[in-house]
Amino acid sequence: MTRLRAACALAILAAAPLPAQAIRYAPGQFRYGVVTAIKRSDTRGGGKLEYTITATQAFTLLLTPRGADSLRFRLTLDAYTLGSDLPVQLPDVGQLQGTQVEGVVTAYGRMVHYSHHSPAAGGADAQALADNMSKFLVTLRPDAVDGSVSVDTTSSHQQDQNGDITERTVTTTRIDGDTLYAGEKAWRVRRTTEVTVSGFTIQDGKALQVSGGGGGAGTFYLSVKGVYLGAVTRSTTNTTITLPDGGAIVSDQEATSAITLVTK
Repeated sequence: MTRLRAACALAILAAAPLPAQAIRYAPGQFRYGVVTAIKRSDTRGGGKLEYTITATQAFTLLLTPRGADSLRFRLTLDAYTLGSDLPVQLPDVGQLQGTQVEGVVTAYGRMVHYSHHSPAAGGADAQALADNMSKFLVTLRPDAVDGSVSVDTTSSHQQDQNGDITERTVTTTRIDGDTLYAGEKAWRVRRTTEVTVSGFTIQDGKALQVSGGGGGAGTFYLSVKGVYLGAVTRSTTNTTITLPDGGAIVSDQEATSAITLVTK
């Protein structure tokens, strides 16, 4: 997810204050570019490996009316590439191009239900991608107006042949006034997250304890017309896997992401 395209004269030509009003998404078709850079450090014993992986994606979002308070949602992955500063074989993400997530969202961005279709039918990678795509829109509360603050707590539990992991996330969302973004009057939505992770992973037939946590912050922009204009986010995580000999694998990760509206 390019950098913010804020108007260079923003400090001088500030947008006029917007009246209090509910914030809703509008129907339409939009194309986005997303660039994510992940810096990772893995420490085991006396050794340490540091590297960066960059993911570049292109999406088409289609929102069509469905009653007074909901929209039909379709998000298509048009392009997907990975790059790294290490000379290693990266996963073949090209096979995921063409993945579509379709469903229904409220006018405030909350996913009601969805299904996905992928050229890479089945598999954990396709499912994980679909889950992330279903969360593409920043979710707001129906009563969200300038100055409102909300706190939400969610938990997820993933159990399969690779282990059993529970993740708990506390998200705080603040509608932090209006601004000019990409030449348009827009609401500025600031969001912070706190995450804790616990459980175990299976490696070489052994269950290894996993613990960790992290946090993140992001700023999202939604035009007064209801168009998602873009976002910039940053998150950090720390994970420890305890080994049978009492040692540990410690992983630190920092991810930065930018979402840019390309066409509308």
